[in-house]
Amino acid sequence: MFTSPSVRVRRRPTAQQSRAEVSSSDSAAPKQTLKRSINASTMQNGSLQKAAALPANSAAFGQQRGHDDTDYSAAQSSSHKKQAVEPKRPVWLAPFAQRVQEPRVADVISEPEKPSTLQHKKVSEDEPIFGASIASIASAASGRTGLVAEDVNPARGTEADTLQTTDHILLRGDKHAVFDVAAFPEAVRRQLGSIDPESVPISAGLSSESSFAFVATPTTCLVWSYDSASSVMGGVYRLAMPDPDDATDFAAPLVALVSVGEVQSDVGVLACSATGQLRFWDRVAFGLGGTDRFHSRDLDLPDASDRCVQISEAFAGLFVVATIKGYLFQVSLQDVQGNVELTAHCLSRSAGARTGMLSRMSSLLGGSQFVAAAADASDALVSIAGGGRTEIRHSRELYVLTRQRLAKWVVSRAHPERFLFSMDIVTALTQAAAQRLGMDVDVGVYDIATTRSGDVYVLTGLQGLRSGGREQLAVCILRSSRVSTEPDVLGMWPLRYAPDAELSQCGPNCPRLVLPEGGPGMFVILRTAVIALMVPTVGASFEEAISFRAEDSILGISTAPRFPYVQHESSESSLVLTCAGTGVLQVCIEVGKIVSAVTSAGVDTSADADDSEIRTNTAAWPSLGTRIGKAPRASSPEREYQTQIEQAVFFRFGNDHNPLLFTIKSRTTGVDPALETAALRVSQSILDNTSHFIVDRLDLGSHLNERLRRTRAVMQFIADSGLVSKISRETRVQLCAHAEKLAAAVALWTYQNDVWAAKRGAAAQLLDNLVASFLESAGLQTRDSLRMFFRQHVAAIGDVLVFMQRNLAALCRALDDSESGRRDSQLVSYEANHVVVGALQAAFVFRFQNATLYDIDGSSESNGAFERWTEHPAIADLLVQRLEGSYRLCREISGQHCASVYERIIATTLPSDEDPSDASRSLDIFDDGVSISHPSLPDAAEPDSSEEARMRLISDDPYVSSLALLRETIDQVGPLANLCFRVFVDRITHLQATGSSEAHALVRRYDAARPRYLLCLVPLARASVAFRLAEEYHDLASLVTLVFTTERSNAAIYLRKYVERFGRDFADTLFAYYEKRQAWASLLNAQDSSFDAWLKEYVEKRAEYDPHGPVAQIGWIHDVKMNDFNAAATRLARAGRDSVEVDQARTMLSLSKLAFVAAECQDGNLGKAIDEAHARLEDALEMCEVQENLSQYLTAVVRTNRNHAAEISWRRRDDVSDKKAVLDAAMLTTTPEIRHERPALYVVYNELVRCIWNGRMLSVEDLVDALTFPDDMPATDSVLASCSADDAEQCNALIRERYSLAIDILSRASISLSEQTREAALKTIWRRVFLNDDWNAIRKRLGGNVPDSELRAELARTHLYAVLESCLATRELAHPDWYLLPADVFAAADLDYLVSARLAPRFASESDVGSGWQPLTSTTAPALNKDYGEEDTRLRAAIKCGLDSYYAEILRTVSDQVNRCRQSADGDASDMDAASSSASTEALDVEDEDVRMESD
Repeated sequence: MFTSPSVRVRRRPTAQQSRAEVSSSDSAAPKQTLKRSINASTMQNGSLQKAAALPANSAAFGQQRGHDDTDYSAAQSSSHKKQAVEPKRPVWLAPFAQRVQEPRVADVISEPEKPSTLQHKKVSEDEPIFGASIASIASAASGRTGLVAEDVNPARGTEADTLQTTDHILLRGDKHAVFDVAAFPEAVRRQLGSIDPESVPISAGLSSESSFAFVATPTTCLVWSYDSASSVMGGVYRLAMPDPDDATDFAAPLVALVSVGEVQSDVGVLACSATGQLRFWDRVAFGLGGTDRFHSRDLDLPDASDRCVQISEAFAGLFVVATIKGYLFQVSLQDVQGNVELTAHCLSRSAGARTGMLSRMSSLLGGSQFVAAAADASDALVSIAGGGRTEIRHSRELYVLTRQRLAKWVVSRAHPERFLFSMDIVTALTQAAAQRLGMDVDVGVYDIATTRSGDVYVLTGLQGLRSGGREQLAVCILRSSRVSTEPDVLGMWPLRYAPDAELSQCGPNCPRLVLPEGGPGMFVILRTAVIALMVPTVGASFEEAISFRAEDSILGISTAPRFPYVQHESSESSLVLTCAGTGVLQVCIEVGKIVSAVTSAGVDTSADADDSEIRTNTAAWPSLGTRIGKAPRASSPEREYQTQIEQAVFFRFGNDHNPLLFTIKSRTTGVDPALETAALRVSQSILDNTSHFIVDRLDLGSHLNERLRRTRAVMQFIADSGLVSKISRETRVQLCAHAEKLAAAVALWTYQNDVWAAKRGAAAQLLDNLVASFLESAGLQTRDSLRMFFRQHVAAIGDVLVFMQRNLAALCRALDDSESGRRDSQLVSYEANHVVVGALQAAFVFRFQNATLYDIDGSSESNGAFERWTEHPAIADLLVQRLEGSYRLCREISGQHCASVYERIIATTLPSDEDPSDASRSLDIFDDGVSISHPSLPDAAEPDSSEEARMRLISDDPYVSSLALLRETIDQVGPLANLCFRVFVDRITHLQATGSSEAHALVRRYDAARPRYLLCLVPLARASVAFRLAEEYHDLASLVTLVFTTERSNAAIYLRKYVERFGRDFADTLFAYYEKRQAWASLLNAQDSSFDAWLKEYVEKRAEYDPHGPVAQIGWIHDVKMNDFNAAATRLARAGRDSVEVDQARTMLSLSKLAFVAAECQDGNLGKAIDEAHARLEDALEMCEVQENLSQYLTAVVRTNRNHAAEISWRRRDDVSDKKAVLDAAMLTTTPEIRHERPALYVVYNELVRCIWNGRMLSVEDLVDALTFPDDMPATDSVLASCSADDAEQCNALIRERYSLAIDILSRASISLSEQTREAALKTIWRRVFLNDDWNAIRKRLGGNVPDSELRAELARTHLYAVLESCLATRELAHPDWYLLPADVFAAADLDYLVSARLAPRFASESDVGSGWQPLTSTTAPALNKDYGEEDTRLRAAIKCGLDSYYAEILRTVSDQVNRCRQSADGDASDMDAASSSASTEALDVEDEDVRMESD
């Protein structure tokens, strides 16, 4: 398992531990061979090869030749017996497992540490993460398994070490890694920077054995050593390429690096131009002649149009050059004596064709045995690759791949070459694909490589399987039973990676296949990607694509290693390459780990396995027909996403020079659950410090900051990849929460370090002690609990804050017992505020600064649907308690040390001061209790110089000076209030989004708490802070209050500013403020035109909500100001009808008439509407007039009864004399009989008289009762003597026609009355009209022989006759709508409405508001029922006395009389019209005569 990237520290080259010694996560005994360091095995074979490679003297060459006499099998069997000698090598050449893992720095924490549990999406402990489960990591850290703690949390050095070493690892996965070996020298960078790759061909390569690299153009080749330790000179050598003038084709130059024996500080260079010009430098660094001394040779290409395209090393000192048409040239660098000699010849199919007589005869005959490998003109060379050794000594197989064919040769230094076969490879591959796929596909070949077992691997491209026309890369395996026979297609392994660019069979876009040391590691190299694989015969499903940035394209790779391959189990496979923008890189595969997994599964991976076994083993990887295009044994999508995210988070971010391209793609429609799970796993592992990529440090602050950066990088990588939409809002909130908690931890640790540095008292250890108690309550005990918490339990930081507040009260109570303890209690409260503010403020700052990144700042239908950790109810309670405690602390300290602040606090009454904990009581800023407290708020702003003078500090340290503690605590109230409001707002948003029933209660609590904590800042001299918070949280009501309590002199300026900022919302709040305080002048005195429009809308809204409210009554003033007379008239009419006082009603109605006249003058189209309004106003004014006449009459009655001895006290409520006058008026207008028979109704009448006496407006029903109930209303001159003549006449008319007047009033107001109300009132009127006459006496008088004249005279004297005559003749009330028969006016049918619905509820409720009505007791309702029953009884008696017949006779008589009067009036009108017409005619005649006279 790979460990931290920052542990690879550069050191002097020393022998390294083997993989088996370092790794302890796997079983020990079976894997010692598999985990052996690659250096040991490489150097074991290298010691044999370097003894024979280009020796400095002939003796060395002889040894090499003697060594070559051994056959291949002998070398294979003896290679395991030789001991490896580990030389001093650079760090980058160390085994991969050792480069990424070193012992860990001793940690200060010795106790077992457990990772915190997840609070959101949890990762199962049984699910493996980074090669081990969470349970195994925790158990390893606590020593329960054989793993040491260093393997769980990798080595953690200083920050300087990390910065120095982290850059060397560019990528690290579970089984592969990429290292930064060396950068380009300055000369090479300048050379590459001056070349356009699109116009100048470039080739590059390197030799991993000699640590030299080159970059070549058609004219120049730059060679340098990328390992400074192996080079004495350490410079860049510039070599002139052969035949630069003839390089007309756009072809990359051919260059090969040649090792110089055992000397690693020098290298030879073999260069070949496209035209076949060879140039060889045997030594570059130490050559006596320098770079100008070289050996040259011309290949003499058989075809002048041919071009050399590839050069490959076959043996030490033996190279093969291939042309585009397939001609092969064997190039030798030494003669048989070991001296430098450059020779070359073209390979021929005839073994003896190039020597002796046959050669001369062939030349004479014009023939040649030099046959090109290309089949025809359309064919061309693709690649050549060396194979294994053959039975012929000093020989090696050579495979030649063209676009159509595959040929095999045997080349040797000591023997002539031998051509073995040539086959149609494309046809064979096409037939195999068609047989397995069941369809025809186009097959193209790109490269060829061989394994140590002799298998041939061909990199192919399948056209027509992928959408978009892109090719599907696949690796085909070929195997032959004998050396000279054509191989069979054994299988095809498709690759998951899909290249973005179009591929070609030559040039920079041609993919290459490399098998270092003959496998089992395999690499496919594209222009901007490297695909790391394992050969299929291993049976392991491993494929990792490593992408490079476009500007860091791959220029070249390491040259092919010498043969024979090392025959041992290598623990890793590596590829060294050069990138255009970076330099030399190394890609490594941990072969041992991959092979061990396959071995444990029981797969035979031996090279000697027969075909059947291999075919059985290769069943583990996909066959061509069933799994084409899919990864073998593909890991879960979550795992793949997790690996990709980890690589980007830990190797891309923070390393701008990393040439690798980190991308992630998702093909899932909508939200991708696998991506969500992977992102949460990576983020959670960083939060819990369980990721093996995290570098542990003694400097905990740097450690926390790094974790914070890495956590943020998770979302940054997803956003950069354009996959934010693939992650749900819930997951984004959780990812942000992880980073928020780390930000809070960084802030707390920084503050705690400052506290320790200041060496303060015991109160400064509050956080340390509380964390220790918190962990102890969770069953964790350690010596350094604070460090343990910040390392592994940051996820529980919210629980720590709540735990602190729950235990703080008990701690403070224990300290308050003594004077010194009280001081410590104050400091503890102060420190608790610091902890809360520091943690939550850091979390919110991170959230707001990164809201766009996490896409959680926009308002949407799902906004707030997921609960954040800061929205927990316990956090809100915590902040409320801290605010209350801080305010009490300020009052306590100021009471002892600062009188100015204490006086302001005492003088201020805040909302909810009666019971601050009563959150259920909804207090609005305009409540009466709050309004009373507002005038007591002091007019205080920010502390000025005088304030500072009153609080002169002896010391700025709150632990020393009480005034300093007071000032610091005051400064904490503002941030606490800000955090409290933010938590409330977020919590309310969350509850409302989820439809929770708790939202309403929380809104009420917030509305109560917000003004309280805003206004508490005023006595603390922080009014400006209160203003800023009220503005931020849109508390407009508190803003208005603050303006009028702290900035009275500048109120107009502040109001104008807030109106411009908040617009109509603030204006409505200001209007409500004025309305609550009944500041009508301020409300109506708006100087701004925009205020006029807003005020009009506000008045209309308030009038609609409360049509009878004060705003509705005074709104007409603003309508008049805006010249809206029609609205003013309507509003005045409504106000008149709603007026309580008669005078006020008459005034309003009169003004309404005047406004209607003005409206008619403004708009002449309102004629009909104005007429209807005038009619309604006349009716309302008549009601006012009736009440005024009644009041005058009752006053006259009382004064007459008192003989004008005293002035009547009129409209003085609750006055003794006034009450006596009301009783007198009621008694003087009723008879003793009615008071005795109907006492309850008399009580109602008494109250009606009181209302009339006090000038109160009566409803239509009440006015009907006041007019019809009294049965003794004298209309004598003595009663009306005290009134004026007009008033007396009106009073007499009122008395005479009070019944008909009641019917007339009811008819006028019927449009606004319900049907039941109208019918009940009309019955009451006629019932009392019928009862006003003594029908029994009338029946007796008319019982004998009475003439008709006397009958008519007797009936004409009745009240019924007068009422009918007034209704029909004077008031012209329609018949029969307003006329009822005696049998239809009984009250029994309306008792429920008259008693229960009308009288009892209204009198009782109006009594509550002090209207003067006597409440009806429980016995009043039965009494009213009895009184109405008495009226019905008397009516039945009257009907028995003949009331029905008398009513009919009176109605007929009155109707006839009225008709005769109308006919007479019509006749008189006709006569008058005729006379008028005659007079007009006469006048016209006179005028005509005058006209004629004038004309004459």
